[in-house]
Amino acid sequence: MIMQIVILANSRKFGNRCVAGKDFNGRWIRLTKNGCDFVPVSEAINYGMLKLLDVDGIINIPSREYGYHTENSNYTGIQVFGELNRNLLDNFLDDPEDIFGNGRCLSEAEVQRLNYSLLFIKVTDLCIYIKNGGQYKDKLRGQFTYKNKIYTDIAVTYSPAEEYFKGFSYPYQESYQESYITISLGEIFNGFSYKLISGIFISIT
Repeated sequence: MIMQIVILANSRKFGNRCVAGKDFNGRWIRLTKNGCDFVPVSEAINYGMLKLLDVDGIINIPSREYGYHTENSNYTGIQVFGELNRNLLDNFLDDPEDIFGNGRCLSEAEVQRLNYSLLFIKVTDLCIYIKNGGQYKDKLRGQFTYKNKIYTDIAVTYSPAEEYFKGFSYPYQESYQESYITISLGEIFNGFSYKLISGIFISIT
């Protein structure tokens, strides 16, 4: 059976990409292939933000290791057939009271109690900035406001943003009044799952 989805995340993951989107009933789909939880870059570059895909052979296979990655779904074929009308974006929004709680990460105990790992939200005052990494590589971070709460120091892994900002260095930043972003929860690292900005669409008004 063919399912139509709109891409809302395309994020760096171990040299490949984490690609995810929603069907027209609002169900999240994280594309996985051949038992892997990522999509090769050579394929993922075709699945840009808001691209519309016909996906064949979708089978939901939640991650056994990371119980909150319930959206993982294998597929047998994909065809891009267009791009979502930007006026329809609000139809795909999630409406949580907060973004997986406060702070920039969740403990392993906290995150394993969840049964989802993706949120698509509209935010204000998005600032994408390069954080000084000291003796290490500088890092791309985001700050934004959602329902009057400020979230800061959130890792930006959205691939086009990483590509764009790599031409700049600390303390460069850019700010946007209103934006649509996808927040995903990463795999557990040193006992924590970090919040990631894995998709960005800047609203031009």
